[in-house]
Amino acid sequence: MKNGGIKNKLMIGSMITFALITNILIVGASNNTILYQGNSFVDPSVDINVNDFSIGSESYVGPFTSFTGEYTHIGSNSDLQDGVSNSGKITIKDDAVVAHGAHLEGDVEIGSFAFIGFNSIIKDAKIGDGAYIGIGSKITGVDIPPGKSVPQASVIDSIDDIEKFGSVTEEQKEFVEEVIGVNRALAIGYTRLFEKNGASDFGSIGPNGDGDILIEGKDILSRNGSNNPVIGASSAIGSTRIIGDVFLGENSIVENGTSIRADEGIPIKIGRNAQIAMNNTFHSLNDQEISIGNDLKLGSDSVLHGPLVLGEKANIGSRAVVFKSTIGNNVQIGDDAIVVGVKVPDGTVIPSGSVVETQKDVRVLNPDAVAPGTRWASITDIFLVSMIPILLGLVISVVLRKKEH
Repeated sequence: MKNGGIKNKLMIGSMITFALITNILIVGASNNTILYQGNSFVDPSVDINVNDFSIGSESYVGPFTSFTGEYTHIGSNSDLQDGVSNSGKITIKDDAVVAHGAHLEGDVEIGSFAFIGFNSIIKDAKIGDGAYIGIGSKITGVDIPPGKSVPQASVIDSIDDIEKFGSVTEEQKEFVEEVIGVNRALAIGYTRLFEKNGASDFGSIGPNGDGDILIEGKDILSRNGSNNPVIGASSAIGSTRIIGDVFLGENSIVENGTSIRADEGIPIKIGRNAQIAMNNTFHSLNDQEISIGNDLKLGSDSVLHGPLVLGEKANIGSRAVVFKSTIGNNVQIGDDAIVVGVKVPDGTVIPSGSVVETQKDVRVLNPDAVAPGTRWASITDIFLVSMIPILLGLVISVVLRKKEH
């Protein structure tokens, strides 16, 4: 930021404190304007370096999000999650969701009730109200009409690319509404935590915010676990945000810019000897856990999102997304891979750039393996199939005996 504006994270933290006291803060230094109002929360690790920044009420900006360029205007009830980068002229309307690791660049507008998936890239485009952008998609110079659903890993740089895409489903609409409600609760909860304890709870390792938040008469977060992380002996923690009900095993390394945030889905459990590189995100859906075995190796800029089970010795590359899945032991997932909603057998290798979102996709990669959680089902199926001729033989035998008599 120019000419005496906010230069570092400590000043952001102090600004938030003042904002909470006054309910609205306007800081002017040359052309810089910063607004925080109505229980919106911007994590102190966020980097704000724009000429004009504003945010409405009950919006949440997660750890290690960054803002550069001419301006960013964020409406009310919206959220930008961990590691989102914004550069240029950015407008985010009310009730919008920009998920972990997404990148907004150039002249971008995100509509109300729109959803931008993990690690997606939006450049010089307008995303219409209620549109749903799948994980890892890349949209350049093309406006997405309201209510359009874009599948995972789509590449859109021509208006012709969007004609084949359908409308947002009711399930997607419900998911987005749930995400908005949760993040409104998080904004209020972290505001309360900051009011209570100030910056002391917002270092590399700290508690999550108050979860007992009513939004429109509903208790949004069902959270019963601890709100303080447990870090194993001899672990090395860089400039990170490790938040809430997290257990990290001994002899682990977590590098700068990584967010392990157990404030919605809990707990997050990571075994010993984890090697976690820079700018990763660990998070989960409401009251659903992440469980990771020993000896995890994780590259940079990836999103591991629960509900999620990872076995022993998982090796995951950079810019990968693993979500709603059960992954066996000794599994390798390459750079830029997307793995969603599947069970992956021990020893599977998922190549870089793969999109794996059905069990058929998994079988193609490893046709002889049995996915975790399916072995007994497979044995049962074999037993039932083998019983069919036996049962038929018994029926025929009974019929023949009746005829003889």
